[in-house]
Amino acid sequence: AALRRVEPSALAHCRSSGRLHSHKIRAPHMAAVFLAAAVLPSVQRAARRTSTARLLAFTSDMKPQHLNSPNNPRLKLAKRLHARRQREKTGLILLEGQRLIADALDAGLSADFVLVSDEQLRDGALDRLLARVPAEIAASTTAPLFRDVSDTTTPAGVLALFQKPILTLPPSPSLVLVCDSISDPGNLGTLLRASAAAGVDGCLLMAGCADPWGPKALRAGMGAQFRVPMMQVDSWAGAAASLVEWGCAIRAADAGGTSAHYDCDWRDASALVVGSEAHGISREVLADPRVHSCSIPMAGDLESLNAAVAGAIVLHEAQRQRMTGAVPR
Repeated sequence: AALRRVEPSALAHCRSSGRLHSHKIRAPHMAAVFLAAAVLPSVQRAARRTSTARLLAFTSDMKPQHLNSPNNPRLKLAKRLHARRQREKTGLILLEGQRLIADALDAGLSADFVLVSDEQLRDGALDRLLARVPAEIAASTTAPLFRDVSDTTTPAGVLALFQKPILTLPPSPSLVLVCDSISDPGNLGTLLRASAAAGVDGCLLMAGCADPWGPKALRAGMGAQFRVPMMQVDSWAGAAASLVEWGCAIRAADAGGTSAHYDCDWRDASALVVGSEAHGISREVLADPRVHSCSIPMAGDLESLNAAVAGAIVLHEAQRQRMTGAVPR
């Protein structure tokens, strides 16, 4: 009680000068002054810790900024990223869904902007994901506005903008996928996903391929784009020059191939060329004497498989040989 009646200014002066001023402090409280002067620093430190804790608690509980206008610059930017030209111009990519965004964060990428629908925010379904990004880059919006920004017919309720990552191919890749005019983004994404699972070191994208950073390709890739280095090449001549430099045996998956895919030796440095479903392997690739074609044996009278399925089958045969050291027949 005596401590509470001591004037703060007297305490401060007492601590700084080491003297007591009887004209400011009454005699009955002199002992209390000495005690208060001794404990004041620890009290102040405790107060500062309490204040900091309260500030941090408030920050972690902050709700994202609410955006309610379709003319908001960040909403307009997210919508523009549906177009390949805008992605290439800005260097940004648009990711939708918790899984894909979490994959990007796990890969060490930093989000520039995160948008959630009000419904998801109320349910608390995204609390764990939002805790991984700075509060100042997160925002919420209404369900109609979110649908307008989303690329899907049934939005997942969360999307994010990231800088496009650049992964560098190793100096001497031992297993390479070459995508020859894979124009369907779903097939391209699936091929990249199969490549990541099969341990492919890099992927060459020839002219005519879909954008691997488009929304559909990203959804099909399920995070493979953050794991498999990719390189754009203008022509087969450019791709072949790199493959020869790396010492790769080049094989093309073709229905008219002279060898079964499992009869080829994939244990050494190898490259697999996969063509589009509509046109198959390019003529210039098949005409190259350095390219050997292989096919996947099939039952019945089926002529071919989906490009992504065919690529996955051959890549995983290559992985099997490499993991087991099995010698082809």
